[in-house]
This record gives sequence, C-alpha cells and structure tokens, in this order.
Amino acid sequence: MAKTVGIPRALYYHYYYPLWQKYLSNLGFQTIVSSPTSKQTIDWGVSLAVEGTCLPVKVYYGHVCELVEKGVDYLFIPQIISVSKREYICPKFMGLPDMVKASISKQVKLLSPTIDGRKSERQITKTYIQFGLQFAPWHKVLRAYGEATKVQREYEERLKRECNLEKDMARLTVGVLGHSYLLYDKTISMNLLERLTAAKIRVVTPEQFKPNLVNEHANRLPKRMFWTSGRKILGTLNYLLDRRNVEQIDGVISLAAFGCGTDSLTSELVAQIARKQNLPYLLLNLDEHTGEAGLVTRIEAYLDMLERRKYA
Repeated sequence: MAKTVGIPRALYYHYYYPLWQKYLSNLGFQTIVSSPTSKQTIDWGVSLAVEGTCLPVKVYYGHVCELVEKGVDYLFIPQIISVSKREYICPKFMGLPDMVKASISKQVKLLSPTIDGRKSERQITKTYIQFGLQFAPWHKVLRAYGEATKVQREYEERLKRECNLEKDMARLTVGVLGHSYLLYDKTISMNLLERLTAAKIRVVTPEQFKPNLVNEHANRLPKRMFWTSGRKILGTLNYLLDRRNVEQIDGVISLAAFGCGTDSLTSELVAQIARKQNLPYLLLNLDEHTGEAGLVTRIEAYLDMLERRKYA
C-alpha cells in the first residue's frame, strides 16, 4: 500500500499544488489534501501559534493539525527560501518545517526539500530532482518531474485566461491585489471574490497576467522590491494603471494579513501609487478577529462610491 503524504491547503499550496500533487503521485505516494479552511481550522491554528503570528500561518498550523489527525505517514512542508532569482519570500516560510516540528506534539515525518532559487532558478529543478531520487530511480524521477511541471504550466495558463465577467456585463471593474493564499481562501477572504461577482463586479487579479509583463512593470519602482509577492502585487498595479483605459479599472482592493511585515510595506506602496494616479483604493486588513458584517459594509460602501464616481 502506498505511503500517504499530507499537503496542507494553505500558503504556497495556492501557487504550487498542481506541481506538488502530480510529482508526489508520480513518485508513488498517495496525496491527501486537508479540507477547505473552516472556523475549526483557525481555532486549531490559533491554539498552536505564538503571539505575533499572522493569520495565514495560523491557518497553516490548523491544516497541519487536520492532516496529523487523519494519520498521514508524511507531511509535505518544503522549506521555501526563494522561488525567483535575487528575490525572497516571507521569513516564516523558511522556518515552517521547524516551526511545525516545535508546535505539533505528535511525531510525524516531514518531507522538506529546501527550495532556493536566489542564484539560479535551475537550482529549484535540481532540488526537486534530488528530492525525488530518495524514492525512485533516475529515469522515473525525470519523467515524474517533467509531467508535474507540465501540469503546473497548464494550471497557470488557465488562470491567465479566467475572468469572472466580461467587461460589457459588469457594473465596474476592480483590481483585487494580495497573496493567493488570501484571495483564494474563501474563509480568510470571507468570500470576497464571490461577493464581488454576485454584485456584477469584474475582478482582475495578479494571476491573470503574464509574469514577464508584471516583472517589467515592477522594475519601475525606485528601488528593486526583493519580496517576490510584493513585487508581483506592485508590478500588477503598475500594469493595470498603464492599461487603465483598456482594462477599464475603476478601483483597487488590497488584501493584507494583519501583522505581516511584508504586507505592511507593500500595502503602503500600493496606497501611495493609487493616490498619485487618482485611483480609488480600499485596504482590507485580515486576522482571526475580522468581523464579516464590518467587512461587507466597507466593501458595499466602496462599491457605491466607485459607481457614483463613474456614472456621475
């Protein structure tokens, strides 16, 4: 019987799940993904996290708890340092394997390849191959990784083509900026994207644009942004502003995790750029205490303002 590997449905799951699931399956593992985030997930995470931990990491702990309770043989928790040359991600991501070990009382084996593409993105491929060689022969690992990267590319291409509404069907077009693990986790974001769609708002997110275009526009910043996620968010904003007439952008909503150091900087830069370009901007700071009623009220008021501004 195949060994089971648990993949927490949080953080970089929202970027790389197709790659991870296909690769691990091809190596002979049975992959088990935790359930969508719920109140129970958050409660578990809050009980384990130390003071000052941001909501996404607390949610990650909660998903780990669920997988441990399910009795998986392994947890797939890569130590992610960098996914792009000369860039970094959140320091907490680098420490996730050690943080999980220190927080979970039950002994569970971790699969934790170190993903570090600071010097060369080829190093990431090399890491995945070396990781796979622990479980399968060379030829099988190469085939497994090749198939996994193909699935990942197809997934990313689908994201670029997806849009919730056509321009002529929408009341407004709003750019929604933030980490994928905030935007696409329905519990953390309190169904923000679905709420906007129901209100006939066309939503534009960073995942819908080619990385090379986003990078080009991120290079316009006075100083290079070395946080990968922040660079993506700011590059997307600059791209949308350049194509403001084409995309017909009426405003921008930015999602940020309260207590996140990188978000505190990125959100302020987004606000400065939006003000300079006279683009209405709404910041939604999220944590486990965020009330749904208050958030919905702010969104509705913002959309009403955009509509009055557009059609006045």
